[in-house]
Amino acid sequence: MAKVLIKLWEVESLKEKRSIVRTLINLLEKQFRVSALETDLLDSKEYISIGISFVAIKESDAENKLDKIEEFLEQRHTVEAFEYDILNF
Repeated sequence: MAKVLIKLWEVESLKEKRSIVRTLINLLEKQFRVSALETDLLDSKEYISIGISFVAIKESDAENKLDKIEEFLEQRHTVEAFEYDILNF
């Protein structure tokens, strides 16, 4: 499970923010085959908080995917925090 905090610049309305969030979540789900959801700060025009989860066979596969997701997000937005926990069952 990963949690991402993204800083938005010059967003004028929550409608505009939600459009950005929808697009970003759709891209994450398509490109990386993950589940993603806006988890917090729903009424903030300045920040997006997204939770990301997926299943991987090996821990190294999960870490590689998380690295690629972080790079993808940093190329498009200002990522202020990218935290994750890898759970083993």
